Amino acid sequence: MIYDRASKETSAEKVYKDKTTAFLYNTAIGGICLLILRLPVISGIYGVFQKISGSKKKIEKFIETYQIDMNGCKNDFRSFNDFIIRKRTSLEFDANPNHLIAPADSCLLVYTIRDGRIPAIKNKTYTLSKFLKGSRLAREYEGGIFLIFRLRVYDYHRFCFADSGEIVSRKRIRGFLDSVNSAATGRFALCSNYREISVLKTTNFGDTVFAEIGAMLVGRIVQTHKKEVFNRGDEKGCFEFGGSSIVLILKKNMVKIDDDILNYSAKNIETKVKMGEKIGEKFV
Repeated sequence: MIYDRASKETSAEKVYKDKTTAFLYNTAIGGICLLILRLPVISGIYGVFQKISGSKKKIEKFIETYQIDMNGCKNDFRSFNDFIIRKRTSLEFDANPNHLIAPADSCLLVYTIRDGRIPAIKNKTYTLSKFLKGSRLAREYEGGIFLIFRLRVYDYHRFCFADSGEIVSRKRIRGFLDSVNSAATGRFALCSNYREISVLKTTNFGDTVFAEIGAMLVGRIVQTHKKEVFNRGDEKGCFEFGGSSIVLILKKNMVKIDDDILNYSAKNIETKVKMGEKIGEKFV
C-alpha cells in the first residue's frame, strides 16, 4: 500500500509486469530463473535492447497504462530508455533551506537506526555497517534516520541533491540486482544489491550519506553531476531503464521528518513524494 499526500488516501501499487515478478519470486521454477536474471550482465544486456530505436513503440502504451504526466517533457524520444531518462523542463523545489526535500519522485519509508541496525526493511533486519561496507562510518550515524526512496519503473528517473554542499567521498559496492517492486519487496536484498555511496558535507544537515541502489533490469546508474560542489536541487544523476532506490542517511537530531511520513512508515506503508517536496525540517 502507498499513501498519497495530495489525496490523503492509501491505495495498492500498480506493479510493472506484476505477474512476471510474482512468478520469479514466488515459485520454485521462477527462483531458478531469478538466479540468472539477478546477474548484472543480464540487466546490462536487457538495457541495451531498451536503447534501440524499435523499443520506442512501447512508449505510448506505457504512458497510457501508468497515466504519466508528460507536461514539460519532450516527445521526440529515440528509444524507450530515452523516454525513461527524460528531462522535465520545469521542476519545483521547496525554497526554505531548513526544509529537507525529497531527491526523487518515489515511494518513501523512514526508519530509525538502533544498535547499528535498520529494522524491518522489506521484512528483514539489516546492519548499517554491512550496507555501507564500513563499521567506522556506520557508527557515526547511530541513532540517526535511514530513508528509502523507491523509484518505480514509471517514476521520473532523475534525482537531485537534497541540500547544498560538497562531496567528501564516493565508492561503488559490487553486488546483484534484485527487483524493488512491491511484488518482490520481501526478498529485496538491500545489502547485496549493487550500490554507489557518497558521503556529502551539507550546509544545513551535516554529513549525509547518499546512496543509489541498482535493481533488476536497471542498465546502470548514471552520475551526471561531475563537480565536487553542488547546490540544493542540482541534478545528481539518473537511473536507466528499470525501478531502483535511493537511500539517505542522516545523523541523530539533524532532521525532524514530517509526521504523516513517520506515521505511515511505522505501519510499513510507503508515502508517495515528489522531487523537491518538503519531507522534514532541520532541528533548531
